[in-house]
Amino acid sequence: MTTSARRSRTAKIAGISFATLALAGAAAGIAHAGTVPANDVTVAMTITNNTDFPMFLQGSDNPHGQWIQAPQESIAPHSSEIVTASSADPGGFGIDASYSITSGSGAVFTANNYSSGATTDGTHTTGDYGDAFTIHTNVSTGYPTMNATYAVQPN
Repeated sequence: MTTSARRSRTAKIAGISFATLALAGAAAGIAHAGTVPANDVTVAMTITNNTDFPMFLQGSDNPHGQWIQAPQESIAPHSSEIVTASSADPGGFGIDASYSITSGSGAVFTANNYSSGATTDGTHTTGDYGDAFTIHTNVSTGYPTMNATYAVQPN
């Protein structure tokens, strides 16, 4: 009886230790995946799809930096994503992501984070039915750590 109790306790302790190590390893991987390079200029774009349609990535551009969290392939209706990027260029950089909303409409989300100012200029709807949607934007923090929000909604 004592032997079984010891084996059971040892198995539980080993299981707990393994689970703890696995959790710690996963947390370290998550932290590493989103690590912002020190001293870089950064952009964080929170894109919210307030429509009843999924949005599908058509393209993205980050010619003077690197993605920390690149745009997702799709954004479900009534959900959000956070896109992050950085650049070692001290003057700043710009990025964009383009999504289709419905057949005949799309949205371009632009972030410009330069030492002269941070803007969402260039953000717009596209296509024959693009005017059926509006994109509201807000820049909450500017250069060098830009945070901007974008909300697509039907008119």
